[in-house]
Amino acid sequence: MPVPAPKPVKPVAASMEVATTKPNQALKSTSPAPSGPDAKWEMVIPKMERPAHAMRPQRSLEKTTEKTAPPTPAPTTVTAAETPTEISFYAGSEASFVPRRWKMLSLGIAVVVVGCAIAWVRPGGDPVAGSESAPAAAGTWSRRTAYVVGGKEPREILIYSGSEDVKNYRIEFAWVPDTRGVGWLFRGTDSANYYAANLRLIQSGATPTLSAEHFAVVQGVEGTHTRKVITLGRTLGQVLVRMDANGPAFTLYLQGSPADYWTDERFETGSLGFYEERGERPVLQALRFTFFKKSGLQTVVTSLQ
Repeated sequence: MPVPAPKPVKPVAASMEVATTKPNQALKSTSPAPSGPDAKWEMVIPKMERPAHAMRPQRSLEKTTEKTAPPTPAPTTVTAAETPTEISFYAGSEASFVPRRWKMLSLGIAVVVVGCAIAWVRPGGDPVAGSESAPAAAGTWSRRTAYVVGGKEPREILIYSGSEDVKNYRIEFAWVPDTRGVGWLFRGTDSANYYAANLRLIQSGATPTLSAEHFAVVQGVEGTHTRKVITLGRTLGQVLVRMDANGPAFTLYLQGSPADYWTDERFETGSLGFYEERGERPVLQALRFTFFKKSGLQTVVTSLQ
């Protein structure tokens, strides 16, 4: 059976129409589809909108940015108590022209000056150290006759006022050696109770020889004299004499060197001065007393009257 030849297909023009419908209507045809040999095919390309889930990261990022963005600090008002203040030693506009280093240098100098002033005016309290204060005004001398039981020669004593209650002191003077000698007393409570010492020349020459004695008078009774012979080195005419009374200990220095030492505990305090026998007053130069008091040192430069 012969197969009939197919009918020639008539070309059709394809048309494209862009749908403007919403996404849920993109696959629906706006008119019923034709059927039969005259049917025309239409391609509808729906307009695609950006899916909602594609927008979420941006919105999420925007929200995150909004949440994590640091809050803008509110303007604060700085009160006068919170404002730092620079300490200045200058008034007015002068402070702005003076560098800080000069301020600190001025402060350091002021501290040093104050420290030196305090060290200068503070009295020393260590009698052994030998530091001395400025010389004080000279006191007065009082003369009286000493009472000595069985004494053959009258003895006159010269007491320096202001030394009555002093326990520790130093006597210094320059003496030209002679046979009459020089005698001084210390720790004297009255004219019948005191310690005494004397120096006499027993041999002259380029290297003179002296005798040094010390004794005590108690209730008018003169005790035993302790005597020591001392040979000096070459001297230029004067002998520098010094005696330190420190508690019960007494030290005699000649020409700056220790020459004798002894102890006696019978008198703790008392006046100091000199004594004369047969009316012979010693010739002394550069006489000085140094009192070691609780309030400090007191130095007196005086002369016999």
